[in-house]
Amino acid sequence: MTAGLADNRPWLLVEASAQGVLRVATASPSQRPRLQRVNELDISGVPTFTDGLQRIEREHGVALHGTKCAIAMAGATSGEALSLVRSRWTITRSGLTAIFEKPVVVLNDVAARAWAVRSGSATVVNVRGIGSPSFDNPVRYLMIMVEEGVGAAIVDVDRTGRMRVLETEAGHTDFGPINEDEFRLAMALKGTAPAASWEKLLMLDRNDPIWSNACPTVLDRDRVRMQSEWLGRFSVNLAHAYGAWNGMMLTGTRASRILEAAGRSAFDASFLGRRTFARLLSGCPVWRVDQHEAVLTGTAERLAYNLQVAQAA
Repeated sequence: MTAGLADNRPWLLVEASAQGVLRVATASPSQRPRLQRVNELDISGVPTFTDGLQRIEREHGVALHGTKCAIAMAGATSGEALSLVRSRWTITRSGLTAIFEKPVVVLNDVAARAWAVRSGSATVVNVRGIGSPSFDNPVRYLMIMVEEGVGAAIVDVDRTGRMRVLETEAGHTDFGPINEDEFRLAMALKGTAPAASWEKLLMLDRNDPIWSNACPTVLDRDRVRMQSEWLGRFSVNLAHAYGAWNGMMLTGTRASRILEAAGRSAFDASFLGRRTFARLLSGCPVWRVDQHEAVLTGTAERLAYNLQVAQAA
C-alpha cells in the first residue's frame, strides 16, 4: 500500500477511560471529521491492552498496521510508560508505535472533552456571563469535568492561532476546609491519605452516610448548597492557578446535577466570593457544556487539528 493511500485510511479512535470496556470508532480523515461505526467492546477478561487492540482489529475490521490512531485514557499521559486508570494495564508509546507502525496520539480523557468543544457539536449553556467559547482569538479557557471523577484541562490558543490542550490532575489537589463542617467531612473522607482531595468532596453523594456521621446537623438542602459552593471555589482556585480568565467550561453528569436550579446561586456567590483579581473573575464567563460521545469526538478533533496544521505547513 502506498503512503498516499495509507493517509486516506479511516482513523481509529479508542476510548480507554472506563473499566472493562473499550469504546471504538472510526472517522474519515478530514478537518471536520464525523464519528463512524461507534462500538463498545467488553474486554474485562483480556490480559493486556495489546490483546484489546487485536480484538478491535478482529471484531471492528480495522487493520492496525499503518492506521492513524488516537487513544484517550483516564489519568496522566506524560512519559513513555502509561498506566491506564481503572484497569491493571500499562502501555508504552514505543509499543503502540510498533503496533501501528507510526506514532499514536495519546491524550487524557478530559483533554479529549476539551478538544470536542472545538468541533461545534456540544450544547453550551451559560451559567454566568454571556457569549460562548471561541477558539478564533488568543484565549485561555479551563475545562472542568465532574463525572466518574474530577479532572481539568487548560485550553490555550496563542497569538499565532496555535491551539494546545494541557491536561492536569487538579482533582487530586488538597481540599482546604474553611469551617468546622467541612473539616469534619474532609477528615472522614481522607482515609489513610494525608488530606482529602477536591475529588473526594465533589464526588460525595448527597445520600452518603458520611454526611450523617460527620455532620449530623447539616440538612439535605445544605448539602446541595455546600457542593455548589465547593464547585465554585474549586473553579476559582483553578482560574488563579492557570490564569484562565477568558472562561470556564463545566462538563459531566455530576457537574450538571450540582448546577441544578437549587445550586446555581450558591455556585455564583462562591465564584465571586474572593476579592483578589475580582475584576478578572467578574468578567469570566462560565458555561455548562453537554456533549454526546465527547471523548471519541475529542480524539477525532485532535487528529483533525494535526491534519490542519500539516496542510497549512
